Amino acid sequence: MNANQRHQEGYSLAEMLTVIAIIGVLALVTVPSFMTFYQSNKMKASMRTFTTDLRSVRQLAITRGRQTLLTFGTGPTQRSYNWWVGDRPFNSTTWTPMTGPNSNPPRATRVLDDVVYFPANSAPTPQTFTDVLNCSSGTNCLAVPPAAGDTLIDVIFLPDGTSLLPGNASSATITVKTDMRIPKSQYTVTISPSGRVLAQ
Repeated sequence: MNANQRHQEGYSLAEMLTVIAIIGVLALVTVPSFMTFYQSNKMKASMRTFTTDLRSVRQLAITRGRQTLLTFGTGPTQRSYNWWVGDRPFNSTTWTPMTGPNSNPPRATRVLDDVVYFPANSAPTPQTFTDVLNCSSGTNCLAVPPAAGDTLIDVIFLPDGTSLLPGNASSATITVKTDMRIPKSQYTVTISPSGRVLAQ
């Protein structure tokens, strides 16, 4: 092998810089798309988990033959929710926590992903269920006038699978939202009088 052949082996500095530039351009194009995809999947996963939990609370009412309750707060930092089981098919007076610090056996409070929350009720973010029970003691829920409630929204299911809707509503909605810039930043869960849970 002569000196000229040895000199021509390998890559030149210009070729290496060109390859690095191409990789940099590809990274600039693909990384934001990947981040959007990743955040969008986190939102969808939270939505699926929450709707599954709603259906589980409904199923619990059917299998136990007693009222069940899912309760949650609203606002930009509100992402946790808990389940309760009543002592009667209707008009329960004693509620047993199924999740949270006083549950037995211990089960953690359910929490949405850290970028997802339950927004406050408004026209674009409807939360049409209301506060009908005060569960602030953590050991029982008491029926109180709305002004004396715990400011948490209450979703109650009955043993026949139906849901107690506010007023004479034909359906009620729960909204979950993220402030991330993704294609679908808000989902609405609709619950019919029959208790059917539909996410949109």
